[in-house]
Amino acid sequence: MSGNRLRAAVTGFDGLDVPHPGIAVARALREGWSGPVEIHALGYDALMTGAWMHGAADKLHTIPKLSSGDSAMLERLVGLAGRFGVDALVPTLDLEIPVMARIADRLAAVGVQTLLPSPEAIYATGKLRLPRLCHDHQFPAPRTIHVLDIGDLTLHADQFGYPLFVKGVTAGAKRANDSAQARVAATDLNDKWGGGVLLQQVIEGEEYNVAAVVGRDGSIRSMISIRKLGTNSKGKGVVCTVVDDPDIARHARAILATLNWRGPIELEFVRPQGAKVPFLIEINCRFPSWILLSQWAGANFPVMCVEEAMGRRRARTARPKPGTSFVRDVAETAIPLERIDTLARFGTATGTPPAPRRNRLAEPEGIRVAVSGVSTFDVVNAGLGVARALRGAPGIGRLYGLGYGNYDSGLYRPELFDTTFRLAATDRTDALLGRLREIHADSPFDVIVPCLDGEIPRFIEIRGELASMGVRTLLPSRTAFDRRGKDRLFTHTDGLPIEGFAVPDTIAARSEDGILRAAGKLGFPVVLKGPISHAFAAETPAEARAAWANLREHGYTQALVQRFVEGERFAVAAVCDGAHDTVVATTIKKLRICDRGSTWSAVAVPQPALEAGFARFVKALRWTGPVEGEFIRDEVTERFYLIEVNPRFTAWIAFTALLGVNHPLAAVRCALGLPVEPAAPAEGLVFMRACEDAPLPTSAFAGIATRGVLRHA
Repeated sequence: MSGNRLRAAVTGFDGLDVPHPGIAVARALREGWSGPVEIHALGYDALMTGAWMHGAADKLHTIPKLSSGDSAMLERLVGLAGRFGVDALVPTLDLEIPVMARIADRLAAVGVQTLLPSPEAIYATGKLRLPRLCHDHQFPAPRTIHVLDIGDLTLHADQFGYPLFVKGVTAGAKRANDSAQARVAATDLNDKWGGGVLLQQVIEGEEYNVAAVVGRDGSIRSMISIRKLGTNSKGKGVVCTVVDDPDIARHARAILATLNWRGPIELEFVRPQGAKVPFLIEINCRFPSWILLSQWAGANFPVMCVEEAMGRRRARTARPKPGTSFVRDVAETAIPLERIDTLARFGTATGTPPAPRRNRLAEPEGIRVAVSGVSTFDVVNAGLGVARALRGAPGIGRLYGLGYGNYDSGLYRPELFDTTFRLAATDRTDALLGRLREIHADSPFDVIVPCLDGEIPRFIEIRGELASMGVRTLLPSRTAFDRRGKDRLFTHTDGLPIEGFAVPDTIAARSEDGILRAAGKLGFPVVLKGPISHAFAAETPAEARAAWANLREHGYTQALVQRFVEGERFAVAAVCDGAHDTVVATTIKKLRICDRGSTWSAVAVPQPALEAGFARFVKALRWTGPVEGEFIRDEVTERFYLIEVNPRFTAWIAFTALLGVNHPLAAVRCALGLPVEPAAPAEGLVFMRACEDAPLPTSAFAGIATRGVLRHA
């Protein structure tokens, strides 16, 4: 370390829609360290998406997989320290913390400092030992049992009672409302982690997380408590705020006093309604993924951790400011394939520099566009990608973001939108039209781009009224929209040209018996799909029953049972004009997808035959507007199978602008009757997406919550 320059190695830059903490730790160090900072991102393969984001890391390095053993890890880290002068290491993944703790002394001998708990302390707080810890110290905790043999799962789960959480012994948790769901969840988690599963009582109440940094002497350097304001379908807090709750803080300190800890730690709590003492749900021996919030709250925990590791303890530590909030968002970029290849082949590559600041209104007198679907609450909506593609595009002026919920992250993105508005959260078409009239009177716009499946029929219904207001759209007919629906598309393909690809055999069913009969005809494995969204793979009758139960919980009375196709995933995005001709098309191969199938990394791979076949297909549908076909290329026959047709832009659509074939711009021009110039996509670029938190100012939230409008410009 020279002067106050810091060279810090940080792990954990992946995790997709359930982000690892590495990018938050790196951002916090860069924003809070009082001197130059050089971030070295460490990962287990070249596609660590978070590390490739703009300004996240100066260097990227691959490290050995944990199964290679402590010696291999030590050798690699010592080599990096000698080559790059690394001063400190901040590991952020549960599985690697014990490894790093075991080699911490040998890293210190070569100048790499850490602040980590002992292996014994880590063991004592693991998921399998946590129930004993709580029992011994009388800490309230949910009833939890360990089921080692998955064959005994149903017996234990039925005795335990539903609903319950099924947890992996290392990571992962799924809520189960019956035995079929419990069996599927247990099988998945045991296959991933081994060691059986944990069954845990569901405690209803407010959720809190507490993060702390414990010094080498065992003293708590600082502690921050947050309350989850919004949790997604995976139970992850995507909107949280710092709280000053004496009962939560007192209980957390009591727990920490028993642990013989040092380093970062996170405690997860649930407090039932009316209770003072919370239930301890989990202990994580690392920073949480939301830890960048500590920087905004005035008490930067990653900086505090590195200072403590390097013997630079501050005389006085700031207390986190209550009321500081964040909303989980995403960042996207495109990386040259050769840089990823360099990292894969040589183990080190240069990071992505900070994005240049651009004038948000490149053409103030240009086309004014309103875009809906701007949330990342549960899934990444396409409106964010549309806005990224249009911001700064030639001929585009002001952009307006339209959201349905107070926590839609895009509403708080001044770099994307000039003004954002909240729409009425209702299915009533008259309410939608009335609100759009109000918005248009306040901030006139020329084109509107709806980006959510469920709202498109309502926009189709009111497009005449929108046109009378001077607002153009590029939308299909209701007939075309209905025909491409899964319940029609895969069971009534007669008359549609199927050239260059195939459609998997599909049977519609409306009961559990019908599901099993259909699966028997098709042969396992199968995929059960809801008519609008959600899909679950099933390899056995038990899994098919659980998948049907999941679909029923989402309100479906029908399922499509489809032959399972194994292979690489592709997608063709296209825009069709009023004559139903494809004016632009782009094909990607998906490199990383989350559990719900959303694309987090992809590479453009032109497929002329597939694109031509899909163009004929959508023309026969008489499609107008953006559309996406999702395909799987069978790993044996290499034949493409169409598995989905999405009636809107896809969430990765900003990638097309980076490729030089801007689909949202093409759609806007088509809506206005303007020509679209053909262009060939750039080659050798890889799309990357990562979760990132964004500050949620109280004034901004109040503007959306009370007035339904937030002006950024």
